[in-house]
Amino acid sequence: MFKRVTVLLGLNADAVADHAKASATVVKILRTLTTTVQGLAELRNQLGLGHGRAAPSPALTRHARLALNSTVTVTEFVIDTWQDRIDRGKLPPCSQ
Repeated sequence: MFKRVTVLLGLNADAVADHAKASATVVKILRTLTTTVQGLAELRNQLGLGHGRAAPSPALTRHARLALNSTVTVTEFVIDTWQDRIDRGKLPPCSQ
């Protein structure tokens, strides 16, 4: 799903206008966000309490905090980008 969101928002299209080196660096970071999302999905499958798992997770608090903070970073970036695209008329507003 994250890949579809990146395509819809055009995350790689205009990273940093008029600054090629900074734009290339932002694109690297965006690729890392994709890897982070994949890692979060894997971590949830391996250590999460979903899928009917009854035993306590062996994950440590620091792992949970890492997953939470990574999720917040990705989510805030996507929401900020989505709002920016709407404000600039690049996306239709979300219907309610």
